[in-house]
Amino acid sequence: MSSTKIVIIVLVLIGLLFVIFVVRGALRNDPAPPKGKAELKTSSKNTKPPNWTQKIEGLFSSLKPARPLEKKPYSWNSQNTIEETIKPDDKQPFRTVKFHLLPGSGHATVKYKDDTPIQSDELEELKEQECELPADFNPDNPKADRSRCSIVALKRGGRVTFICDTSTACKVEVE
Repeated sequence: MSSTKIVIIVLVLIGLLFVIFVVRGALRNDPAPPKGKAELKTSSKNTKPPNWTQKIEGLFSSLKPARPLEKKPYSWNSQNTIEETIKPDDKQPFRTVKFHLLPGSGHATVKYKDDTPIQSDELEELKEQECELPADFNPDNPKADRSRCSIVALKRGGRVTFICDTSTACKVEVE
C-alpha cells in the first residue's frame, strides 16, 4: 500500500471519530443550560466534567502548559496562612490550578489575586478568585465533588493565599 493511501485512510478514520463524538453529544439528554449571566457564573464553577474527559486529558498531557504551582500537599492551621506565587508565563494566557481538600481536614479557603491587567469585562472575575473547601452543596449538581476546586491564572501570574478557617489543621493538595 502506498503512503498516500495510508494517509487517506487515517484522515477518513479521524473524520469518522469526529462525527461519532458529535452525534453522541447531540443525542445526550442534558438539561437546558442556565440563561442568565449570574446563573452561568455559579453553574460553571460547580459543574463536574464527564469521566471521558479525564482520559482525553491524559492523552494530551504533554501539550498542557507547565504546572503553575508545584504538585504538593500544603498543611497549616488557623494561626498562620500560606502564600505562594504563580510565576508569569507569556506562552499560556490561561493556566488552571486544581486544589483538593484531603480527608480529615478542616475548612479551607483558597484566594487568588492575579497581576495581569484586565482589558475586558468578561475576564474581570478572574482578577480576584476565591474557592472554599469543602464547597457548599449545589442542588443543580448534587454529584459534584465538594472537596475540589480550581482557579485560573492569567499570563502575569499572581498570589495564592491558603487560609484555614477552623481549629483543625487544613490539608490541601495541588493536583
